[in-house]
Amino acid sequence: MQYQQEMNIPYTIGVDVGATKIAAGLVRGGKVIKKISVIHGPEVQSKKTGLLTVIDKTIESIWRPEVVGIGLGLAGVTDQQKGIFLNGANFPTTFRNINFPVSFKKYGCPIQIDNDVHAFALGEALYGAGREHGLVFGLTLGTGVGGALIVDGSVFHGRDNSTGEVGHMIIQMEGGAPCGPKQSGHLESYVSGTALQHQITERFSKPVEPKDLDGLVLSGNRQATEIIELAGRALAVGLANIIQTINPDIIIVGGGLSRMQTLWKVCKRQYKDLVTYRQPRSTPVVISKLQNDANILGAARLTLMG
Repeated sequence: MQYQQEMNIPYTIGVDVGATKIAAGLVRGGKVIKKISVIHGPEVQSKKTGLLTVIDKTIESIWRPEVVGIGLGLAGVTDQQKGIFLNGANFPTTFRNINFPVSFKKYGCPIQIDNDVHAFALGEALYGAGREHGLVFGLTLGTGVGGALIVDGSVFHGRDNSTGEVGHMIIQMEGGAPCGPKQSGHLESYVSGTALQHQITERFSKPVEPKDLDGLVLSGNRQATEIIELAGRALAVGLANIIQTINPDIIIVGGGLSRMQTLWKVCKRQYKDLVTYRQPRSTPVVISKLQNDANILGAARLTLMG
């Protein structure tokens, strides 16, 4: 009986398509059983079908006939109903308006797409720290800042498919740090990898990367400490706003910056004090343990959502 049940567990493939890397995994029973990552760059993106070809070869490398569906999480705006990628700041214009079900019809199985942060949050809600919770907010801190809301195991997209886009939450009305050519004062303007690099360029005369800030702060470097204090405060404001407006059961944070200890030390000592309405039990904020696997698991799960 147990053997028969195991035989009925489907194989799916989840693909995380980022601006510089594609990660794909063969998934079964909520576990990534085979994984591959491929780095791509401008030479690939410059060709009209270059990125699609890399995605295709990545899928082929882990494909098996038993796969019942392929899900892709893409860093940008998607029409998940039609399976079309609309646009993304980090992708070339030739990648826009691609119909993924048509492009990958050779596999003979359903193809589903969604935003990559939606995939991350879904993976965490179903297989990670959010398993015991009905209302899960996923927050990613990387090159930019992304967010997604999962309600009872499903992505809550909102009218324009933009629920959870907290990277563009305004946290400073006047005189804020720039965000793009026309906007300023957004959360992403202070706590993303791009924002940290901008602060580094302004304050350091020598080459420094965001990943170096932890060590510099711990060694007592004044410039690094100022950068982290500013970013930590901004993140604290962002978390307080999420807690007060959405009041999720849990907030799960992923992305490269989520592992910066000094950033979290600053943030944690401030965000709870910024929450005006004190709940009997505060919303827990935890760092993702699944990290990149959450994106793969969430993307793969899209194919089983029916």
